[in-house]
Amino acid sequence: MQASRSPPVRRLLTVGAATASTVVALLPGIPPAGAAPTTAAQVNHGARYVDPLIGSSKGGNTFPGASLPFGMIAWSPTSTAGDQTNTAAAGGYSYDTTRLRGFSLTHLNGTGCHPGAAGDIPIMPYAGSVDSSPSADTKDAKYAANFSHEEEKAEPGRYQVKLDNDVTTDLAVSTRAGVADFTFPRDRPANLLFRVSNSLNGSEDAHIEMDSAHRKVTGWVETGAFCGRRANGGTNNRKSYYRLYFSAAFDRAFSATGTWHDDRLSPGSTRADGGEGYATGADRAGRGSGGYVSFDTEHDDDVRMRVGISYVSLAGAEANLRGEIPRNADVPEVAASGQRAWDRALSGVKVSGGTEDRRTVFYTALYHAFQQPNVISDRDGRYPGMDRRVHALARGQKAQYGNFSGWDQYRAHVQLLALLQPRVAGDFAQSLYHFAQQNKGVWDRWVHISGATHVMTGDPSAATLATLYAMGVRDFDVRGAFDSLYRQATVPAPDQLSDAGCPGQCVSARPNLTQYTALGYAPHDTCHCWGGAAETLEGSVADAALAQWARMLGRDEQYRANAAPTGSTSSIPPRHPTPVTSRHARPTAPG
Repeated sequence: MQASRSPPVRRLLTVGAATASTVVALLPGIPPAGAAPTTAAQVNHGARYVDPLIGSSKGGNTFPGASLPFGMIAWSPTSTAGDQTNTAAAGGYSYDTTRLRGFSLTHLNGTGCHPGAAGDIPIMPYAGSVDSSPSADTKDAKYAANFSHEEEKAEPGRYQVKLDNDVTTDLAVSTRAGVADFTFPRDRPANLLFRVSNSLNGSEDAHIEMDSAHRKVTGWVETGAFCGRRANGGTNNRKSYYRLYFSAAFDRAFSATGTWHDDRLSPGSTRADGGEGYATGADRAGRGSGGYVSFDTEHDDDVRMRVGISYVSLAGAEANLRGEIPRNADVPEVAASGQRAWDRALSGVKVSGGTEDRRTVFYTALYHAFQQPNVISDRDGRYPGMDRRVHALARGQKAQYGNFSGWDQYRAHVQLLALLQPRVAGDFAQSLYHFAQQNKGVWDRWVHISGATHVMTGDPSAATLATLYAMGVRDFDVRGAFDSLYRQATVPAPDQLSDAGCPGQCVSARPNLTQYTALGYAPHDTCHCWGGAAETLEGSVADAALAQWARMLGRDEQYRANAAPTGSTSSIPPRHPTPVTSRHARPTAPG
């Protein structure tokens, strides 16, 4: 779904940074900063112009479901084109595929490999008898449903759709939890299927339990495998690096329960385990575990479910749910709160003038920019580290963030965060430094949740943190982060000659650094990288960024070492050191 095009229009962009607002001209001929504002009315509720369905076709790889700015939960539909192990799009949803197999609790925005990752815990409302294992339905012929876009509505923080099985699903979320209303037809059995093992790329293991006495369903999935299907090094990432826990509470009793494992259905059972593995095609199809709960809808056809998630523990998921979705909260109430959150986030940019379509394009793009990075810390400040241990936030840190697509983000996205979300940007920088500390000093190029995936090339963290600092983001351990990145750029690592994962997921953060440093470039045949030219360009960007950061910090020796080509001496005098505030130096997060 694409917004229609219209001619260019005159409009102003007001950017609210940490302490001041700046008027920026978007198009030639618009008055410069400080000029009198346009007489056209400014947009005060940007969320009204967001269309989450934009970008969900033709390789945009966005998802239309309910999410909040930088939220942990992203509750969105998972499409199927007739294969339970391979969704119709990289992010799990394709606008051109009008058949769904569930509503998953996590998603990634804009992944470039198919499928990317996440899509954890698909929950499918099914109006019919559960008389066979959903895992055995390998072609999604039975336990999936068609829908029409006329029966679908997506808006920031809320998603609604009526499936052809006559079940209406209405979802709304907070940062770490969500609430759903499932309205079933009264003349057919009503069930919710929890496909706990069926993450987009599969799973190592999964677990589910149903507690009828307390009207609860809980469980977890052990997964990861970012870009696990890729031919160029994909097998390197067919492994687990996080566990997602969930706890779902219902407003009414279950009429029945059951579980399944692979092709075996166990009616009446309340517990199941088993993953799908990370293979592809027939080697994975038909495997996995899950469970279902049934409801008597003869006199009441609506089922309300609240769910919390955590990457730390089941107790964390339940605490996140209690703290964010009150027991009696309904979907409209939570959705209204989410809309206000999106309005606050989008209010950093004020647009005036233009057509409805142009405003929609603009604010939808900004909305997508705020889909990542994502909170991975619980309300109590605990989060999973890259070492698979539980850690606590540093002093002054509000949240730990995951999902860093370095190559994609350092060129423009981090600049936007620095301008519009400096608090998030500072915590993001601190988060990446934490991950490096937990990863033997290595700053991984593509961090999924808290896992090192090694995807792409170069050393994007160097340019990312140097850019944030240059743009005024100082609320992170500046000295510690700089020293760590400088060490990575100058001290060869033991794996510098490894070809594991190459070409697309080479494990070394600075491949063949010894040769690169000596020559000033990366020869393709011996670079142990994605490609010599690409590695040379990316390494040059990273080194130049570190040099300028060193110059701002008054680190003259490091500046001269990185600013000058190999074998030459820079004649550029260093600037005076930039003062470092007391909030720069944060303690290392406890293990």
